[in-house]
Amino acid sequence: MWPDISAIYPRAWCTRSVPQESSQSYGDAFADIYDEWYSDVTDVDATTSVLARLAGGGNVLELGVGTGRIAIPLAAKMPRERTVVGVDSSQAMLDICSEKLLARHQPGHAAVELHCRDMAREQPAGPFSVIFCTFNTFFNLDSAEAQQLCLHEAAHRLTPGGAIVLEITVFETSHDDASTDLISTDLISNERVNANRSRVTSRSRVNPNTQIAEGEFSTFSINGIEQRRPWRIRYSTPAQIDEMAVLAGLVCTDRWEDFSLAQFHSGSASQVCVLRRKIIKQ
Repeated sequence: MWPDISAIYPRAWCTRSVPQESSQSYGDAFADIYDEWYSDVTDVDATTSVLARLAGGGNVLELGVGTGRIAIPLAAKMPRERTVVGVDSSQAMLDICSEKLLARHQPGHAAVELHCRDMAREQPAGPFSVIFCTFNTFFNLDSAEAQQLCLHEAAHRLTPGGAIVLEITVFETSHDDASTDLISTDLISNERVNANRSRVTSRSRVNPNTQIAEGEFSTFSINGIEQRRPWRIRYSTPAQIDEMAVLAGLVCTDRWEDFSLAQFHSGSASQVCVLRRKIIKQ
């Protein structure tokens, strides 16, 4: 049973049509509508409360900070002498985050520091009490090697007792023919119309052999202009995340269904896992 792809990249509608090159990254393709489409995909208050508690007054690093959906409210819950550092490969996303920070002067809150970098290979030096990826950002690293490298680099930037926190959708291992792609039929011909009469269609495909899920949203404005927004992820199962953690010298100390701290179980559609360095006894 495959998870609803709309839970990963939600079906929605946008109000702008901007010509786009097919070579654009996910961040550049979705930056202008990200806050509109993703405003309620997770409980921001619960997420930031848990992350602030885990940080224990230390600095934190968000991998894939985007438009600051989590980083900015998290900074409001942290001491003003601390910093929320965010990295993202999309300058378009970071520009929107910067605009928000300029518009929301928050004396007494932690600073937010932004870097345009590859989150697997170019993480800031730290150290950090918490390093986190929310809402499947970790899966935007579309190879097992990149995901492993990301965890390895993050592990070396943790303070003693620090934690890496991943929020991801749970995909089950498929027993279908690995050479056949699986298509999410409920999304293939999905069409919605918003108040501005812009139509959005979406298409997605899951390949159980490569563990690649990919798709595209196409927006058609009232004058017929089409804008394409492609996306692509490489999913990992909970067992594979645990294996990568061990190779990075980490161990899962907590696993919840979501940031409400609901108990994770075999039927959970998502997971929040907390990874910490292994304690090596002398």
